[in-house]
This record gives sequence, C-alpha cells and structure tokens, in this order.
Amino acid sequence: MTDYQKAEEIKSKIERGDLMLGILDKKEVDKMINLYTTSANSGNSDAWYALGMLYYIGTGVDQDAERAVSYFQQAADSGYGMDAWIKYIRIAYFADLTDIPAKTIIDLVNTLEEKDASGEVYLLKGYMFYKGYAYEENLELSFEAHQKAAEKGNSDAMFELFVYYAQGIGVEEDISKAIDWCFKAAESNNRRAIYNLGAYYATGYESVSKDIDKSIEYYIRAANMGHGKAAAQLAAIYTIGKEVKKDEKKARHFYELAFENDFDVDIFFENLGLEEIQID
Repeated sequence: MTDYQKAEEIKSKIERGDLMLGILDKKEVDKMINLYTTSANSGNSDAWYALGMLYYIGTGVDQDAERAVSYFQQAADSGYGMDAWIKYIRIAYFADLTDIPAKTIIDLVNTLEEKDASGEVYLLKGYMFYKGYAYEENLELSFEAHQKAAEKGNSDAMFELFVYYAQGIGVEEDISKAIDWCFKAAESNNRRAIYNLGAYYATGYESVSKDIDKSIEYYIRAANMGHGKAAAQLAAIYTIGKEVKKDEKKARHFYELAFENDFDVDIFFENLGLEEIQID
C-alpha cells in the first residue's frame, strides 16, 4: 500500500466519525498529514490536492484557508488540473484573502475562464465583480460574467441571474426573466432554485400560480438534496394539515431531515407557534 493510499484509509475513518467517537487516536491525523506530504513531495499531485481538501473542509484539522490555497496551488503546479486552480480562486474569494495580489487572481481568471467547461471561473468572476474583490466593483460586469457562466450550464450562475433580474442588479429589473432563470436553474438541479419554486407554488407568485402539490414536489426535491429549510417547511405542512392531510409520520421524517441538514427546525417551529417534534 502506498503512502497516499494509507493516508486515504485514515481519512475515510475520520470522515465516518471514528475520530469524533474516540475510536481513532488523534495521532493518526498527524500520521495522515505526514503520509500525504511524503506522497506529495514525491511528485503526486493528488496528494497536494488531498491536503488542500483537508484544510478546505476541515477533515480532522481546523479549517485554514491560507494553507488550503497553498496546497491547491502546489497541486495545480504539479499538474493536477483545472479544479485545483478553481479551488484556489474560490477559497481566496470566500475567505477574502488579501495577501494574494489582485493581478495574480485576474491573470489566473483570464487564463482559465474560456478553458473551464463548468462555468465556475466565470461564476467566481461574477462574485468578485459584485463584491469588489481583485476587480473594481462593477455590477454590470458581474451580471455579464454570470451570463457567461450560465451559458456553460452552471446552475449556480443561473440562480444568480434569477436574483439579478429579480432585484435589478447590473440589469433592468425583469420579474418574468427572473422566474425563467429560476426554472432553468431548478431544471439543472440547483437546490436553492428548487426551494424557491416550492415557496412560490406554496403561495403563488407573479406568473407562478398557487399549487400545493407542486410546492410539496419541489420542497421534497430540495429537502432530499440537503436543503434544511425545505425539509422544515414540509414538516410544518404535514403537522398543520391545513392544505394537505395531517401526517405525523411524514412530519417526523422531514423534521429529522431538517435537523440532519443542520437547520434550526426547533426554532422554525417555535416561530410558527408549533410544538417541537421529539426525535430519537
């Protein structure tokens, strides 16, 4: 078994909760990092990428944006490929890392944006123009970057276009176009868009007519994709039983799912005047 494989084995144990449960010795984390580092220094770009992911997600270690960026850069320089550079840009933006020169980010975006089939680089460029990170703030150029990302099929960019048209950000407000983009994003399995359509069908909104069955359909899709609030909405719907038949079993299932998805479903229920559902 190679050093990389040994490190992967330890990581899998951490991911399944062995460290948290005390089954795995904390010294194994250091061992995993050393094994990845040895493998990386021998020329394995996958190991550099794995180290980046450890500190990006916080697998057995504290999240550390600067370390993650450093490892992703080494992965990319070692030939890992596009995704390492995308992670580099993404973390730099979301962690608001100011030590990286703006020119470095801009040059990297210029090199990657057309090569990136996922549209992620254009999406990040749109975010950066919106916030004024690396680039000067420019809402029109932010909108244009999101358009280019959406043209590449990026569902997050499609959802951003929904938001931009709905709020008139960098473009004239157009609710009809906003809703069209929300549907397109949902068709591309964007869970935020799917949740929004569930909410629109629940009450009716502009061209979206009220339809509780469609609302539940979209909420279930979003909940099964990890959207905690969608699961909480379903738990409330089946608890109240106003427009659907009360169903304690379904209410409990979606309440538990909301909890599993790290949503404060107990507070959500309290705000609705509903009693908390006891779960095992």
